[in-house]
Amino acid sequence: MIRRLKSCFFVLLILSTVPGRADEHPPVDAESLKKMAAGEYVVLERRPDETDTLDHRFVTVGAIIEGTQREIWEVINDKEHAADFIDGVLESKVLEREGNRILVEQRTQVGGPKGSYRYRLTHQLTPMTRADFTYSGGELRDVIGSWWIFEGTAPSNHLVVYSLHIDPGFLAPQLVVKSGMKKSMPGTIRSIAREVLRRRTRE
Repeated sequence: MIRRLKSCFFVLLILSTVPGRADEHPPVDAESLKKMAAGEYVVLERRPDETDTLDHRFVTVGAIIEGTQREIWEVINDKEHAADFIDGVLESKVLEREGNRILVEQRTQVGGPKGSYRYRLTHQLTPMTRADFTYSGGELRDVIGSWWIFEGTAPSNHLVVYSLHIDPGFLAPQLVVKSGMKKSMPGTIRSIAREVLRRRTRE
């Protein structure tokens, strides 16, 4: 019995050290998947973790990115250099790092009278597959979001989904804010795809 328990523990230990595998792509209608396979950035009706009930606060965008799971993950979570390759990010630095939790301070361009806003986000990482972030203070009222990496349409690519809610806290109706996000969020994923390609060609 003890030998069997030791064997089970050993197997679990090995599994816990294996990097996460990209999940199969979430339920996406055939037309959206076709558009993404053709290189388009698509606004999705729901977050990957939503089933029957939709959280209408979020704007969710998906795209197929050329690159390995690790390449894409490393770019999405390179917060120290995000200002160098993500459009709209003016400053970005990691304030704290503890296991799969990091606290990041950023200054980004956000619509409003100031033009740019500084805030802090706590990121909870599920290595290689998902990153969730929540607001931890600053000049905005609220920010919540997630990144997912799913299997793509070919071994050489992956489906990346970016979901975001922003409440700037000033007189900006959510209808207007979300309309602007639907235009800007594809640019964020495009920045990720561009940086993945740049790093690959540099090596």
